[in-house]
Amino acid sequence: IVGVCVSIQRKLLEKREVEITAVQSTAQQEMKSFASVLEKECASALAPKKIQSAIVAASEDRGCNIIIHGLSESTNGVVELETQVESLLAELGETQNMKSVKRLGRQSLTVRPVKVVLKSRDAQMSILSKKSRLKGTDKFDKVYISPDRTLEERNERRQLVDRLKEMVKRSPGKHYFIRGKEVVEAPGTTES
Repeated sequence: IVGVCVSIQRKLLEKREVEITAVQSTAQQEMKSFASVLEKECASALAPKKIQSAIVAASEDRGCNIIIHGLSESTNGVVELETQVESLLAELGETQNMKSVKRLGRQSLTVRPVKVVLKSRDAQMSILSKKSRLKGTDKFDKVYISPDRTLEERNERRQLVDRLKEMVKRSPGKHYFIRGKEVVEAPGTTES
């Protein structure tokens, strides 16, 4: 009887070892396949096209925004600010295009810019195309409107403006402007 019990126990132990080996093998295969799937997913998530599309999405979020510089600050808060922006937009012939308005940055001695979220990109483009009309007005002569840009876009723009100023210093009789991402000489300008 003891010999039979010992042989049954050996068979049970051998069977358990086979089962344990099978479970370990299956676990290793599953871990390898999980690791490969994770590696592929992470690689595709960090792929340049995905990153580029995320940047485009961020810029599209800004596509309905404008930034207004030089709009005087008041102590009456948001209501007064909304009234000022509505007045400015009415001066440009643009009404009912605003979703929200807020000052950017902390309050200080300098006038903070105003971020205006518009209802559509078309409204933004229309306002930006009419912004030069403010130069002749009494109330908004010192106000400047620009599109909402990312930090990278602002840095690029700053470099272009610096290059423009340098070119104007070198050739004061010529007129230059920024078109796209380059400084261009206005046609028909000559040095005096």
